[in-house]
Amino acid sequence: MSSSITRTILGVALTLLALAPGCGVTSHPGGGASTGKANRALHPQQEGAAVFASSGCGSCHTLDGASASGQIGPNLDQIKPTYATVLRQVASGGTGMPSFDGKLSRDAMRAVARFVSTSAARSPAPPRFRPDRRTPADCGVDFGCLKQAYGNAAFYQGPETALERLDRAQRASQAIAGFCHQITHEIGHAALARYDGDSAKALGHGRMTCWSGYYHGVVERAFAGVPRQLVAAKARRMCAVLSSATLFVRYQCVHGLGHGLMIYSAGDLSYSLKVCDALTGEWDQHSCTGGVFMQSFLPPMPGMTAATMQMSPRQKRDLVYPCNAVAQRDKLYCYLQITSRILPAVNYDWHVAAKWCRRAEHPWIATCFQSLGRDVSGFTRENVGQIVELCALAKRFADECLYGAVRDVASNDAAGTRASKLCLMHVALGPGRCFEAVGSILGGLANSRTGRRQLCDASAAPAYRTACYRGAAAL
Repeated sequence: MSSSITRTILGVALTLLALAPGCGVTSHPGGGASTGKANRALHPQQEGAAVFASSGCGSCHTLDGASASGQIGPNLDQIKPTYATVLRQVASGGTGMPSFDGKLSRDAMRAVARFVSTSAARSPAPPRFRPDRRTPADCGVDFGCLKQAYGNAAFYQGPETALERLDRAQRASQAIAGFCHQITHEIGHAALARYDGDSAKALGHGRMTCWSGYYHGVVERAFAGVPRQLVAAKARRMCAVLSSATLFVRYQCVHGLGHGLMIYSAGDLSYSLKVCDALTGEWDQHSCTGGVFMQSFLPPMPGMTAATMQMSPRQKRDLVYPCNAVAQRDKLYCYLQITSRILPAVNYDWHVAAKWCRRAEHPWIATCFQSLGRDVSGFTRENVGQIVELCALAKRFADECLYGAVRDVASNDAAGTRASKLCLMHVALGPGRCFEAVGSILGGLANSRTGRRQLCDASAAPAYRTACYRGAAAL
């Protein structure tokens, strides 16, 4: 099951360019590696604060010690990164943040790492969502106001109501659609407050509106402030209590856990994969890994072009990395997400992206094209005709592209009606395998064989129901 967010980032990029141009990439007094020398006479914390301010960090991050309230990057008060984590991120970049190597001196990077880690550690535990009386009608397209307003709806009336209203709004407004994934994160925060911190209960009242951001929001807030040494144990317990829930809800919990681990660890891929791999059961491990890679492959922040994206030398010359380097057990979900990294790097040139998929490790070429189909679905906002047109660029792998797109459409809708239209167009993907793909998503929405069959019956013509049942494990 996929949660394509490419469409969300594209919409956000256009709007946030006006809000935070050059976030994290502002010019620095003195320039280059000499930056920070003018601050040597300052107290160490003052020096770090000065670097934080002059480098534009506050336009992306919230940090109370710097009076910063940026909402693009992680909230530093909540994730409470260690000195080593901040230093690694500032020096190396990644997950949408540029490297400051060559822009800041080593002393300046150490100073800002001390400042951020110390300030965040002193911050109190992240507060529960605080409701007020704002409604979406009060907000227009004000992102911060919309987050609060939909959070209010979740807190007072329940997350199902808030998510249903947001879904209607994002279908009617392109501006709101661009923000909807992030808004659902706040609905998740508010739901956790409504249910007194019971993450399992909050997860049980969600739905996949705007590509499952609600589940991610619940998980990321549940980890806020938890010491690293306790994260793995909490991760194992968090989703285990949902053993009787539908496969869909269980998946969203474990997948959201992967997102939360990357947010918690400030983009530490190896650490996050290690926690996922320690979960009980291969299904949980793989589902968590999918969330890790999806978070890792988020497109660059607004104002960053492919040329300025922070990549290692290997990443720059090999766009299927790290999938061709991770452990075998982690390859499936890496390749299922990899085009979310490839596409921004090639400026969304679908021909070039297809060429990169053909360079993947041979057993994983088809999987890369399924990832491309997922992104095609997101890019077109599940427009069936446009999906067929773009997947045709995959040529002999068009069927794999369509397979990924069909699953994404069914996943986004939590239903098979729109996805089934693709199956009846007699394109590269045969109807039998196509309806099996639809069933693979519908199977996670019901616990019983009868329930899964009913979902297939509502989506597939009688001639193709057996294929749908097979995909839904309902034969």
